[in-house]
Amino acid sequence: MIALLFSRIGVHRLCAAFFIGFLLVPAATAQTFGVTIGSNFQRLSDITLNELETRFESQTGWHAGAWIEFPLGPAGLRIGGRYMDAGKLFSGLRENNSSVRDNFDVSLIELHLLLRLGLPSPVVSPHVFAGPVFRIPSGNDKEISDDLKILSYAGEIGGGLKIDLGPISLLPEIAYVFGITRFIENELILNLISSQVGDPQRLNTVMIRVSIGL
Repeated sequence: MIALLFSRIGVHRLCAAFFIGFLLVPAATAQTFGVTIGSNFQRLSDITLNELETRFESQTGWHAGAWIEFPLGPAGLRIGGRYMDAGKLFSGLRENNSSVRDNFDVSLIELHLLLRLGLPSPVVSPHVFAGPVFRIPSGNDKEISDDLKILSYAGEIGGGLKIDLGPISLLPEIAYVFGITRFIENELILNLISSQVGDPQRLNTVMIRVSIGL
C-alpha cells in the first residue's frame, strides 16, 4: 500500500515535498537535533539479465547521518540525511558470466523525510515512523557508477524507543527501507559486455541504529 502510494506521487513531487516540508515548519518550534550511527543489511532484488535469472547475495554495511526533528503536536517531522556503505551489492553476477567482475563497493547518500508518532512516557517512550527516502549514488566504482540511477526513491518504516537522559535522549531504532523505483538503469555494461535488464531492480535494506538527540 505504501509503495503504491509513493509510486503514484512520483519522485519529483516527493523531492519537492522534502524541501517544502522543511520550509513550512515554523522557526519558533523547539527542534531536536540528532546524530545517528548503525549497521545495515541489504540485498538487490533478483533480476533477469539477457533472459538469464540473476540472484544477488546479501551484504552488510554501516551508515551514519544527522537529522533535525520538528514537533507537530503528538508527532514529529524528522528531516535528515545519511551516508550508507552498502557493501558489494553486485556479488552474484559472476555465476552467469565468469568474465564479469562483481566485487563493486556501493555507497549512497540517502535523504529522508519521516513522520514519527510516539506514545508519551516520563522516561522511555515507544514510537513508530514512516516516510519517503531519496537515494543518490556516492563514490562508487567507476565501472558500475554509470549504470546506477542518478536518483531513486524508497519508503522507510520502523519503530524504536526514545529514552530521556536529562539534556539528551537516546533513540535505538530498527527500520526497513524498501526500494520503489529502479536502482540500476535498463542496461548494465560491465567489461564492455552489455546486458539488458529485464526486471526493475530494487534495493531493500534493514537498518539497526542508535541516535543521540539534543
